Amino acid sequence: MKFLAGLGNRIVLVAALFLSLPVVPAFTQARIVHVVPAFAVSSAGSQLPKGTKIVARVALDGQPVTRMYTQSEYGRTYLYIEHDRYSFTTVDISKKQHPQVVNHRPGNIEPEIYDELFEGGSVEASPSWEIKAGVDSNAGSGMRSTLQQNDPDDGKLLVALGAGYANLADREHRLVFFASPSQLLVIRDNRLTAMDFITN
Repeated sequence: MKFLAGLGNRIVLVAALFLSLPVVPAFTQARIVHVVPAFAVSSAGSQLPKGTKIVARVALDGQPVTRMYTQSEYGRTYLYIEHDRYSFTTVDISKKQHPQVVNHRPGNIEPEIYDELFEGGSVEASPSWEIKAGVDSNAGSGMRSTLQQNDPDDGKLLVALGAGYANLADREHRLVFFASPSQLLVIRDNRLTAMDFITN
């Protein structure tokens, strides 16, 4: 009985010490950099159309988004999120599931060079390391580079993410980039669309 009484006193002492410690919310105990809270994405992810999936997310610094476009350079692909004419955020999207904000300026796009073939036609002769334009939400690829509300497939994805996002569709790689002032979402879109049947 003495043993049990002594054990009970120790449990009471440990409990008293534990309760006297300062209360610190769990989310402040770990230092997290450039991570979007899971709840901010999971709610959108659960509503996404079948065949689409959020594969990555990056926290942004709160500036408005006026334009997005991609470029490839020396084997890497960059997404430029423009905030105004002179301000932008660069995200290295070479690894689609692990995008990273980097300090990199857009390159100068040189015109493509083609060599005429003897038997007719031409072939691109630009060196493989040349900077190449990708898709652009404002120009270049036109309507195909952004989601359209009147397209049934695009409309479902736009409704799932809600207002407040600019978007850029890289249809060749089946990716859609959604950017708000606070975050960038990279979405894989594996749905078959009418365009797939037209081009194949």
